[in-house]
Amino acid sequence: MEDNAFIFEAISGVILFAVGVRVLKLAARTSGIHERLLGIYLVLSGISYAFYSIPLMIDVGSLFTALTFAGRIIYTISVYFLLEFTRSVFRSNQAWSRWLVYALLLALVLGVGVSSMQGDWEGYTVSNPWFWSEWLGYTLTPLWVGVEGIRAFRNARKRVRIGLCDPVVANRYLLWGLFGIFQVCASLVIVEMYADYETDQYFASGPDLVLGGFEILAAAVAWLAFFSPTFYRNWIADGASSAASGKGT
Repeated sequence: MEDNAFIFEAISGVILFAVGVRVLKLAARTSGIHERLLGIYLVLSGISYAFYSIPLMIDVGSLFTALTFAGRIIYTISVYFLLEFTRSVFRSNQAWSRWLVYALLLALVLGVGVSSMQGDWEGYTVSNPWFWSEWLGYTLTPLWVGVEGIRAFRNARKRVRIGLCDPVVANRYLLWGLFGIFQVCASLVIVEMYADYETDQYFASGPDLVLGGFEILAAAVAWLAFFSPTFYRNWIADGASSAASGKGT
């Protein structure tokens, strides 16, 4: 394994952490529960990336397992906040969404807990059935994010056309949906990586570069969704205006 192979994951963790801090500052000003849930998720997710990446980038000796397990636990906690954010923003009035949160959390916690008690502290053993319980917990969560984000974008785009929704807000739904999709893609790549590691005790740099690419894309769209630069917001607004003008002629 090349020591530099995991730099993309480290960078994406820094981006997520920075975005999360800014979201939490916004939550402090507005007392918004949604902002608080999202900010905590992003901050914890960024921290977990650091715990996962550092042992793979530098030699930490006997601390490898402890640091990796810490990253695993922190990420597990972060998923709760992402689930609760998704439920409260998109499905707050539907009872099934609460049960979905419980089911995914149960799968995740059981997967982490039982596999750890069996000695798989790092969570890299795909031959352990409890790996798949954990994997489903942290893969179906962003899949839900992706589905809800794209669905909300499609509905918002219709309102944009009749002047009832800000095009920047509609685009934010799209970007958040893409965040979920990129995270799912990363989870799919992880399966091959972990299978190789279980066999060879070695992470090949190729699949990890693919993983890092999806994680960078996810972090980038998260940044664009909530703290996009002025030129990007203007581009989205101008595009919506041009589309409306074209239909009016």
